[in-house]
This record gives sequence, C-alpha cells and structure tokens, in this order.
Amino acid sequence: MKHLIWLASYPKSGNTWFRILLDSILLNDGAAVDINQVQTASLRIIERQSFDDFLEFGSGELTLQESNSFKHKYYLDYGLKATEDTFIKTHEANIKVDNQQQLIPKEVSKLCIYIVRNPLDIVCSLANHYVVSTDEAIKIMGDSSYTFFKHEKGITSNIPEMIGDWSTHVSSWLNTKGFPVILIKYEDLLCEPIQTLRMVMKELGQPMSDQVLQRAVDNHSFGQLARQESKHGFREKVVASGAFFRKGKANSWKEELTKRQIEMVIHHHHQVMDNLGYSTDINQK
Repeated sequence: MKHLIWLASYPKSGNTWFRILLDSILLNDGAAVDINQVQTASLRIIERQSFDDFLEFGSGELTLQESNSFKHKYYLDYGLKATEDTFIKTHEANIKVDNQQQLIPKEVSKLCIYIVRNPLDIVCSLANHYVVSTDEAIKIMGDSSYTFFKHEKGITSNIPEMIGDWSTHVSSWLNTKGFPVILIKYEDLLCEPIQTLRMVMKELGQPMSDQVLQRAVDNHSFGQLARQESKHGFREKVVASGAFFRKGKANSWKEELTKRQIEMVIHHHHQVMDNLGYSTDINQK
C-alpha cells in the first residue's frame, strides 16, 4: 500500500503554517492547537540515529551522493512498514539518485502536497530566518548545491538534505512521476483559505465542512500564531533569528527589496515564475 503523504516546499514557503492548519482540521475539529505540539507531519524522518539504525552502520562518513542513494532505500523501507497514511514534512528537492530514480520512492508514496510561494517574498523571510543579509538570501536561493545539515562543521543530528536552488526545487517536485502532486500557492492559502483547504481535503479523501475549515483558519491567523510564539516560543525557530511567524502576507517584498534585488531574483528564476503565474515585470511595484 502507498501510505506516505509528503508535505513538501522550499524553505519559508508556508509549510509550517499549513501543517498547523491540517493538524487543527484533521485532529481537532478546527480548534486552536499548540504550535509546539503539532502532531501532523511531526515525524523527524531525517534523524541520523534512525537512519543509522536502518543502515546498521554510522552514516557520518558518507558523501552526499551516497547518503541520497541510501536515503531512497530508507524511505522505501519506511513506507513499506507503514500501516496507515503518514504525513511527512520535507524541504528536500526530489532529485535523481541511482539509476535515475527519484529520491522519493513512488512505490510507497500516496501523494505530495507541494506548497509554492513567490520567491520575491521568500527572500525576505529567508533572510530573517537565517539571520543573513537580503543579498545572501538571494544567493542561497540561486545556489544549486545548497544543502541542509552539511558535514563541514561536524556531523549533525540530522542527515544532509539536498535543497538546491528555488527553481530546481519547484520543478523537481512538480515534474514528479509515479504519484500525484497537489500544488498549493501560499498566496491562495492567504486569500482564499477555505476554497484551498476544501480542495486539499477532497484530494486527501477526507472532506470537511466549511465550518470546520473556517474555525481552523480563524484560530490560526499569523497574529494568533505570533502571539503564541511570543508567549511560549517556537521550537522550530533558529535560535538567533527573529520571530518565526513574521508577517504572513503576500507582496511584502514591494516594501523590502530594492530594484537591484528584484532584478537578481527574477534573473535567476523568471522561467519557473512565469510558469506559475508570478509576474516577472521588474517595474511591477
């Protein structure tokens, strides 16, 4: 059976907010949830200890290519053992590994919900999250080799995740073969949340009433989430960064990016932006 449901996105595209909404809808009838106790897609499947237990040897000396090859087998094994539908959050690109197979095994994957966001807005959020300059965030988004949990600074508690550049990341998932990929635009989740969530729940085979969806949306506005974070903290936030739940709106880049920075982002990503309907007019302010 295919039980794995991937919640995939490039970092800072709304994955965490979407998971909170799903948790409220699926498990709490739309009621408010504790942002530090979200159960949906809470599994840390990339923890090194679990990976090493599967390998039966330490993975610390593996190259990134070797790690990805074994990771495909690890995901496959995990899916074969799953007895019910399981949500897994990931920021990995669905790259090609051995024999040109995709990293994410189609044999055990039921579907993917891919969340995409205008890269011009991601830049601002990424800079805040990583505590880097805006120019550095733009550079990260254009880096085809960008990887989480690299070994350069020592072996981490998680195994490396290949992120790549924004355009390649988006394309790697939207061109996935072997299981359905549901595309959600962050902007639609903001502007048309009920319609967007209704579509997702239908695709999941778990339709919900609009009343439940509306309760979930009302209880998890960015203002509500920011207040929770301010009062109790948020364990997924990078320690040195500012608030995780920062603004939660579309087109904030219009006040935060210079014309030169807009040109840089569009230069790197114009083709995929066009494909997704994001304007590439540098004078659109």
